[in-house]
Amino acid sequence: MSQDIAVLDITFKAGEVLTDYQYHFVKLDGDGKVVHCTASTDVIIGILMNAPDAVNKAARGRVLGTGKLWMSGTCDEGACITSSAEAEKYGEGLATTTVKHFVGGIAL
Repeated sequence: MSQDIAVLDITFKAGEVLTDYQYHFVKLDGDGKVVHCTASTDVIIGILMNAPDAVNKAARGRVLGTGKLWMSGTCDEGACITSSAEAEKYGEGLATTTVKHFVGGIAL
């Protein structure tokens, strides 16, 4: 089966050094800058596609389409994915069925 994959990446300013968070879920801080997610209830705006090494550098977020995502566990196809709330795995994907978790993607 063939597919045409369209993506939408939006560039924001980094609100922190994000070198360790490429391919992790990100959110916006109070200033509208991108920071890594730290809870399953964070409003995920997308997946960080680059690794800005300083505050205010360009942070490219994949807000629509398919993308790589670090996972903190296994999951099945079709699983709803949220952000991990474990300190060592912040922003990594985690399968969820909990109603109050924010879903940032679906496993393909």
